[in-house]
Amino acid sequence: MKNQRIKPVLIFAIFLAIISNIYAKTIIESISLSNIKDTTLMILEVDTMTKMTFNRISKTNLQLTISARSAVNEIKPLGVIKKIVINGDSTQTGFNITFNKPFDFRKQTINSNIVLKFFPLPVKVIKTVILDPGHGGVDPGAVGRKHLQEKEVNLGIAKALKKKLENFGLKVILTRSDDRFVALSERTRFTNEQKADLFISIHCNSSNDSRKANGFETYFLSEAKTDWERAVLARENGSLQYETGDVDSLTQNDISLILADLSQNENLKESYALALEIQTAGVDILKDVDRGVKQAGFYVLRTSFMPSVLVECGFLSNSAEEKKLNTGKYRESIAQAIFLGVTNYIRDYEKRTNL
Repeated sequence: MKNQRIKPVLIFAIFLAIISNIYAKTIIESISLSNIKDTTLMILEVDTMTKMTFNRISKTNLQLTISARSAVNEIKPLGVIKKIVINGDSTQTGFNITFNKPFDFRKQTINSNIVLKFFPLPVKVIKTVILDPGHGGVDPGAVGRKHLQEKEVNLGIAKALKKKLENFGLKVILTRSDDRFVALSERTRFTNEQKADLFISIHCNSSNDSRKANGFETYFLSEAKTDWERAVLARENGSLQYETGDVDSLTQNDISLILADLSQNENLKESYALALEIQTAGVDILKDVDRGVKQAGFYVLRTSFMPSVLVECGFLSNSAEEKKLNTGKYRESIAQAIFLGVTNYIRDYEKRTNL
């Protein structure tokens, strides 16, 4: 009878010992923070290997859960870590970590210790802009009734815009700086080699159907959906007729075209945002007819792998607009409009992407 009483007590004692032993092996004994340059190390000393899960709440907030009790209930933030809130129970510990800027991290296990390396994401900034004055050399582009050639107007606007963007602090590169022919394939190849952040092609419009057509319009890459968009596309891509040798393989290989389209899809949203800012500023400053933001598959846009737009600054086929486009003052106004559109876009982009 006595032995029967002892047995349940012994079993219960053994059970408690087992549970205690399990808990003893899953304790976070210490937590330390240290900095190495811009990286903050968080070291958790744990008795034994344990499960850990991560949940990114936002660009600056991380929820970390460890299957272990913590002997530490509070820790002072350091480096990229702005705040740490620790809470948990006998089976797990949660860490809600807030960072002072967008972050990324790496996890490393050394013996049973957990090392977390937190570091700020690189700040996304726009540094380099390619300006592409359309046509040039043997390719005059559109020609006005008074014989003003588009290639001349495009270059004048591009040079004025270059100065303004450089004063803003940007690196600006022209695809041509004088009256020479540069193949469309060479323009885009050069642009991609420069690893530019933005590409802006500058052109003037023309209409065979109406001498009264006028206004300012901005294009981004997409399929031309209207007869007018297809007409502009055909005219601006017409420069291909002046090229000798093989046109860039991107226009010849179906697989390359698919890969190019996939790459451009990443920039489509940003290209539209850039086009919208330029169009808004253009109409506001020039007080011109708003022909809107449009879309077409221009060669120079299709093969430039960055946010890219093509600006049609006015109609050389319209006598009144040809007269304005022939003056340095009006070209300066166009450059100022594009400048404001670009800089408004840059401010918005850097604010959005670095939150």
